[in-house]
Amino acid sequence: MLDAWGNFYVIIGSSAAALTGLMFVVIALMPAVGVRRDLRALEAFASPTVVHFTAVLVIGAIQMMPQHTLETLRDSLVVASLLGVAYMAIVIRRTVHQESYAPEFEDWAWHWVLPSIAYVNLFISSLFIVSAPDGALVGVAASALLLLFVGIHNAWDAAIWMTTAGETVEDDERAIRELIDHWLVATKAGDLDAVLSLMTDDVVFLRAGQPSMNKKAFEESFRGFAGKVKFEARQEVRDLRTNRELAYCWSHMTLTMDGKTRSGDILSVFRKIEGKWRLSRDANFVT
Repeated sequence: MLDAWGNFYVIIGSSAAALTGLMFVVIALMPAVGVRRDLRALEAFASPTVVHFTAVLVIGAIQMMPQHTLETLRDSLVVASLLGVAYMAIVIRRTVHQESYAPEFEDWAWHWVLPSIAYVNLFISSLFIVSAPDGALVGVAASALLLLFVGIHNAWDAAIWMTTAGETVEDDERAIRELIDHWLVATKAGDLDAVLSLMTDDVVFLRAGQPSMNKKAFEESFRGFAGKVKFEARQEVRDLRTNRELAYCWSHMTLTMDGKTRSGDILSVFRKIEGKWRLSRDANFVT
């Protein structure tokens, strides 16, 4: 019976091996296109894809192993299926705890629901290999084929995400630098509306030795000096990191107001709201 499945497992096994190599290339190229690798996200999305391809190879190897009996074939596939089910439970837990990406319905379907169905079906089919081998082997083949299709879909998703995310990181950093420049220009011009548009509604300003300040308090303070004092400022960005919806920036500012000069470090946190970066938290002159 197993001889009839030889060509089938040669085809899907070789495909899985080739696509596993492709996943290695995708992960290796991530830094080259400006994508920062998040270990928790990789464990939740990339690693399972490699495991699914490997599972296809293992199923094929078990099927084609010589000197099998129906009992040894059943036991081998049952162990493989149980390992797959246990691994999917781990993957789901990792996905829930990672914060780099909020999964959508399609992600849940392809990354967790369909692979889980494949491993459960493999387990059920394996149990019937001794009593109904013909139908059971069809079920095993269906599980292997489903895992291969899931891996292809998820590998393509990873490749598309990598090429688009690389551009996003660069664009985000550029947008935040432009926001800082716009802030300084608007402040110098006394344009309160422009400055307020660059911050979130729940913005908080932390000041050394003074109480924190919310957006309303900032507006009142701005009105107190806008157009009344001579303002010059230079802000040098020293470290800027972005992660999709959140970013932080360490910069050094030199500020001159009415001939008095102050300088120090600033730590700012930005949030992306409706596709635009806004200042969310700011600690001025912390050193």
